[in-house]
Amino acid sequence: MAGYDYGNARLRAMKSRLLSSYELEKMAEAGNLQALIAELSKTPYRRPVEAALARVSGLECISVALHSDLESTIKKIRRFYRDRAGAMVGVVLRAYDIRNLKAILRGLSKHAQPSEILFTVLPAGELTDDILSELSRAADPRAAIDLLATMALPFALPLLRLRGERPGAGTAEMELKLDQWYYHEAFKYLRRKQQTEGALFSALQLDADITNLQTVIRFAYAPEERNFLKDWLGVDDITNIFVGPGKLSFDLLASAGNQERVDAAVENLVKTAYEAPLKAGMGEYTSTGRLSVFENQLNRFRLDWLSRQISRDPLGIGVVLGYLALKTTEVSNIRWIAQGIFLGMTANSIRLELMYAI
Repeated sequence: MAGYDYGNARLRAMKSRLLSSYELEKMAEAGNLQALIAELSKTPYRRPVEAALARVSGLECISVALHSDLESTIKKIRRFYRDRAGAMVGVVLRAYDIRNLKAILRGLSKHAQPSEILFTVLPAGELTDDILSELSRAADPRAAIDLLATMALPFALPLLRLRGERPGAGTAEMELKLDQWYYHEAFKYLRRKQQTEGALFSALQLDADITNLQTVIRFAYAPEERNFLKDWLGVDDITNIFVGPGKLSFDLLASAGNQERVDAAVENLVKTAYEAPLKAGMGEYTSTGRLSVFENQLNRFRLDWLSRQISRDPLGIGVVLGYLALKTTEVSNIRWIAQGIFLGMTANSIRLELMYAI
């Protein structure tokens, strides 16, 4: 598709520099953080690691280097695409705006310092470094929302609407409204551009479904949490807590989420596209009792699906979707390796939690 040629060629070149599973598993054997930093210095992370070492050391050095590298990468991606392709990439990267706003609102509610808040954000979308910096210095979440409104930024709309409906709404409700607004606006834009059959529309549906599936599994695991949220939000129907919708209907999700046991919720969902990861998660859950296994299985399913878009949509947005999924997963893997080493975990235990695309 016209407009993607240059950017996709650049991303394919960048994809070739991603670390292999062998390199990552070798890092898990580093033994200590100094050795891990030395290993990272032999990879494409050399420059951000060296820059971080000039200021900090140990686990903080790795964290700073990874944050800097990912921020730089995402900004590059935005610059690669223009016109219609640029607008489509903008829809993808707007998800980072939502994450940034959620991080800022959460930080302000906890009275975190601006520097602490800014370390958690990745300027990639419409919210520039300057805007994010100004928002991080707001007195509280309400002041940040007012600031968004004075800047005439669209992100203020769902937050102002929520304030009008529920003046005392907390940050959790604000975050939910931002998520719901993001999917609503993205789907509306793609329908207007007649892009409902493309990779991006399907990717958004996938993300909405996975978000909702994690919610309903958690509700079935802890029915009291479901009931608490319904009372807290003043709603009778848990569909008010869902985003999207994706490919899974809200009615089906509600049926699963209203179950009293995890296995009953999964049984409601087995005849869907998510049967394989849910069954795999159920098998692990039965033996471990850990709810996080469902999140891991669903995230692996997402990574596999997105990475395959590189070959399925080689001339379109699929290359962006696939590369971003692979890159962010690589960063998450390195973070996990560093954390595991810091906690004194064995190399084998660290390797078991690494995630790769099939």
